[in-house]
Amino acid sequence: MKLTDNRWLTGRGFGVHSPWAYDLIENVINEHLPYYAYEDLYPFWEKAPQYLPQYPQSRDELLFRLVNRFNPKFILEVGTGAGVSTGYLASVSRSSRVVTVDVPHPAEKEVRRNLRKIPNIEYISADILKTIDGIMERGDIPQFVHIAHTALWREATEAIIPYAIPDMVIVVEDLGKKQKKEWWNEIIENERTGVTFQMKKVGLLFFDSRMTKQHYVL
Repeated sequence: MKLTDNRWLTGRGFGVHSPWAYDLIENVINEHLPYYAYEDLYPFWEKAPQYLPQYPQSRDELLFRLVNRFNPKFILEVGTGAGVSTGYLASVSRSSRVVTVDVPHPAEKEVRRNLRKIPNIEYISADILKTIDGIMERGDIPQFVHIAHTALWREATEAIIPYAIPDMVIVVEDLGKKQKKEWWNEIIENERTGVTFQMKKVGLLFFDSRMTKQHYVL
């Protein structure tokens, strides 16, 4: 990908002039020390439906660290899959509210049964885009969005961005796919999008217009 003047290529924060971005790269994205709840989540992971999609443990731990950093009151996940990532999102703070939405499927009862172990999770099995529209239109805006196991990643993200608030972060999974890479280059140029971070498999979108628009490739 060609780097423009406002796009920085960095691995461990070198060349990053923003203290906020440097801190996020060094102490959240590249942090590998164990957190207090990881061990408690291992049994939850083992009992999740193993035949449903889920991410490597390292990606779920990144989600945990991001939520721990930004402390959102309302987290929206689009595409529940096996529900493992949902557990990591919800286990940072039981005072947060996590809504995860997925299309109806035969294994949803098993997913729901496992998610009930964490009381601050609401699992919705319904039309994804209609559910997102309903949440946004009633003004229930999440501060943290996880675009996960869904074929509607583009439609879902683009439905949320018009409602983005300054303290919202959107995490987009599976950026390695060619179609997503092309779309990502479009979305980071969106006038609503501010600072972004692009990793091999994960992208982060921020929307605080007070921050200088920058695109970090890690």
